[in-house]
Amino acid sequence: MVGCGSIGQAILPLLRRHIALGPDALIVLAADEVGRGVAYENGAPFFYAHLKPRSFRRLLARHVRAGDLLLNLSVDVASLDLVRFAAERGALYVDTSIEPWPGVFDNPMLDPRQRTNFLTRFRALALARELGPQSPTAVVDHGANPGLVSHFVKRALLDLRRALRSEGEPPRTREEWATLARDLGVTTIQISERDTQASDRPKRPGEFVNTWSIDGILDESVQPSEISFGTAEKHRPRGSQYHRRDSGTLFLDRPGAATFARSWTPSVGGFQGLMMSHDEVFSIGDFLSLRAGGKFTYRPSVMFVYHPCDDAMLSVLELEGRGWQPQEQRRRLGTDIVTGMDELGVLLAGHARNAYWYGSQLTIEESRRHVAYVNATTLQVAAGALAAVVWAIRNPCRGVVEPEDLDFEDCLATAVPYLGRMAGEFTTWTPLQGRGELFEERLDADMPWQLQNVRSRQWRG
Repeated sequence: MVGCGSIGQAILPLLRRHIALGPDALIVLAADEVGRGVAYENGAPFFYAHLKPRSFRRLLARHVRAGDLLLNLSVDVASLDLVRFAAERGALYVDTSIEPWPGVFDNPMLDPRQRTNFLTRFRALALARELGPQSPTAVVDHGANPGLVSHFVKRALLDLRRALRSEGEPPRTREEWATLARDLGVTTIQISERDTQASDRPKRPGEFVNTWSIDGILDESVQPSEISFGTAEKHRPRGSQYHRRDSGTLFLDRPGAATFARSWTPSVGGFQGLMMSHDEVFSIGDFLSLRAGGKFTYRPSVMFVYHPCDDAMLSVLELEGRGWQPQEQRRRLGTDIVTGMDELGVLLAGHARNAYWYGSQLTIEESRRHVAYVNATTLQVAAGALAAVVWAIRNPCRGVVEPEDLDFEDCLATAVPYLGRMAGEFTTWTPLQGRGELFEERLDADMPWQLQNVRSRQWRG
């Protein structure tokens, strides 16, 4: 395992519950000392190893052998370099996000297009073709989101089909899943997340607080917002550009942390969140697309709308006010959390029943019953990584794969015991609710799930 931060520490005790490992069969490499004690408590030898472009092969070669599994839970380590290394060694590979080396996502000297997740995923798909489908399995982007949410989408589509009393065989191919989404009338899919966890120590000025990797959320905050642009949309957002004309995906000329959109979860109802870039936006959009003659005949709009815990939202707003210069003090919430949950799901909208949300409602109390020192957010990500590890071991020669390529029922069977209450709820709420009453806004009342309705007023520029 490379990296032993919040996710690495959360998954360590889970690995031995699900995989038969000898005393020294689980080894941890990390660029700092924060996880050393947890590694030792879980019977894992710990080695300091700061992986860099010129040294990562030499450092990993001391430990990775044919038949091993390389679990990458680090930041600022190029995922695709590790995928290639693992394939050359005959080892399996799993990560929770596709990361570059430092100096990409937060580099103001780079063109916004060069800092997008679309570009990193594009390179991952190219590597998948190069290595071939029979190379050692490498599961990329399989945490909670990206990761489990792709399986939530499939479960939600089947729930929606039953609710609309539509009969049919379970989809088996990508085309069959896309046809099902089209026939059900799904025009918009939001990865909808609201984190309500709260600490007994409020955020202070000059401090960045979060429930998971602060380096990770800082990168996501300054990257351009990105979306999959659906065939039901009437208007392309102002200030947006296609990554490529035939890609069906857009990036905006503003950071994700300064891009606001409206969404809904069962516990809090409607909320305003940040429309950040995530790889599942592309993989779900591509998976559920249909083409004819090189053009899209069906594609849902897909976006990630995220309201982090309140202290993290304050931290992001302060970050923008500082001209995107990170705060000097940083604090990841853990044992000081006293209440709240991470509510993570998918909102399928635009169909005959308006919108259906399916996902995980994991409270801090339930999280601590599984691992005493974790929080809800880190346990959800660890559950996704665990599911990918188990699947990779069972399917060792599948090449480079994304969450949509995995068996969703197998992955959910591994992860769901750690996800708290799995909820599926319909709602009559739409992004139009309460809009246009205090301010004049350009809205489309006939099609409430149009992107121009989902986006918040601040977003228009």
